Amino acid sequence: MLRLLVVDDEAIIADGMCEVLQQDSELDLDIYKAYSGDAAVRLFDRTRFDIVLTDIRMPGMDGLQLLEKIRERWPKCRVIFLTGHPEFNYVYSAIQYDGVSYLLKTEGYDKVLRTVKQTVEEIETEWREETLLQEAREQTKVAMELLRKEFVGGILNEQISVREIDGRQLEELGIPLRVERPVLILLGRVDQAAEPATYAEKTLRLYRIRLVAESYLASHASHVAFANDSRDLVWLIQPPRDRASEGPEEERNGWEKLLTYLRGTLELVQAACRESFGAELSFVLDDSPVDWTGAAERYAELNMLMNYRIGQASGMLLLDRQALGRELREEGDKREPRIRASKLELLAEHLEHGRQAEFFRALEEAAGGLRELDTMHHAPAQEWYYSVALVYLSYMNRWRLVERTAAAVGLHKLMQPGEHESWPEAIAYLKRVGESLFRLQNQEEERRAHSVVATIQQHIQDHLHDPDEISLVRLAELAYFNPSYLSRLFKQVTGENLSEFVASARMAKAKRLLGNPDLKIQEVAERVGYGTATNFTRSFRRATTMTPQEYRASLLNK
Repeated sequence: MLRLLVVDDEAIIADGMCEVLQQDSELDLDIYKAYSGDAAVRLFDRTRFDIVLTDIRMPGMDGLQLLEKIRERWPKCRVIFLTGHPEFNYVYSAIQYDGVSYLLKTEGYDKVLRTVKQTVEEIETEWREETLLQEAREQTKVAMELLRKEFVGGILNEQISVREIDGRQLEELGIPLRVERPVLILLGRVDQAAEPATYAEKTLRLYRIRLVAESYLASHASHVAFANDSRDLVWLIQPPRDRASEGPEEERNGWEKLLTYLRGTLELVQAACRESFGAELSFVLDDSPVDWTGAAERYAELNMLMNYRIGQASGMLLLDRQALGRELREEGDKREPRIRASKLELLAEHLEHGRQAEFFRALEEAAGGLRELDTMHHAPAQEWYYSVALVYLSYMNRWRLVERTAAAVGLHKLMQPGEHESWPEAIAYLKRVGESLFRLQNQEEERRAHSVVATIQQHIQDHLHDPDEISLVRLAELAYFNPSYLSRLFKQVTGENLSEFVASARMAKAKRLLGNPDLKIQEVAERVGYGTATNFTRSFRRATTMTPQEYRASLLNK
């Protein structure tokens, strides 16, 4: 919602202008008023305004001085100058700025409304213009390195579904790989450095190492690289793109040539980094390409191999995943199911963000082959169970939900997998705990929303006499939300707009006060937040089809 501020030192003009703008059904504006330039500046310091409708000649700070203040704080704000007679010196100064227009008060309310509507259309059009999109694209280029890391890392950590990947995405991110071709994965790690380094120095050294490696790769491969959360370097590699149309035999030969080149070249990279940076590197190179759908699993296996040390020497170069990984995989079937750290993080993230469907889908996938196990003493399965249980326990402790969850589903079995008769029963129990947590989460969100709205409603009722205290900006400050979110939340909870509630509360209180014949109409107007009896009468008639005097008379006649 756009915000408009009316500034005029004559209160009756400012009030009347606000009233006219609020009555126009075509304008969806959050409207404020100020009776001086200084008061307007105080509002600018609190919130953004999109349109300012202001008098030029005002005591103290005049319109042009106010324009300077607006440009300092909100340079995209449009300004409409309104004055009683032509003032060409002012006009000449004002039109030097973009987004400034000029109206005579003698042109009437219709002209003002047309100008405001035109200004609103211009702002909305500007939001859609290509210039803003182009700026966003330029900023995206600056952040492209981070975006590539997030994207490729998301694929390898199974946070992004491979089904969502297409060539257009890779091209937009500047990733010179093809979705239809498999990838070869290479990991690199700094084992030792010449001397202790700060975080910035380590980051710079990683970048330099990456540049050295990529200088060897550039002419022989297409690739993308990033540093993962463990500060290991990760490359996804394919043969050069100009060989993408080769047949099956040529494709196999291309991969073999690339692997042969990499095996020989990585030793050169290790030597170059040792001489240039005093850094000892270890590499783990996959021995065969893998489809994108299997990249996450292969990446997890290579990470295990990176930590699979042989002796105490540094500068390891593992080139045969099958041979060196055999010992790790000998008990592979017995170790299953296992839960990878990335899957665990994803479960915790889904729970924290209230993504119920995604959470249970990920839980079901992570459960894997648990249901087929015939013993509750299977260590990897127990590890999986404890991992999920700790996600729950951590969440319950943070949000203080232990007692409420225990009352709903019972927690005596949460850290005791042996208490379950079978793994299917254990999985079903974990699902019930999850369902209970999501249910409590939804109840808490609803309770907090209703509590905030009730507080706002009470504040409005208590301060109807003070328009500043019940403005959207002030109410948002009280709730610690931004104005747009508070407006949406209020509508979601109550079914009516904030402005509608304020108007209804004013009318309800006005009707009660009009029942007291000792109060003047002006006093009633002031107690419900109208600056003048004229504006109050106009609003009251629109709401009730009667003037305040007529309504009072109808009460007395009963």
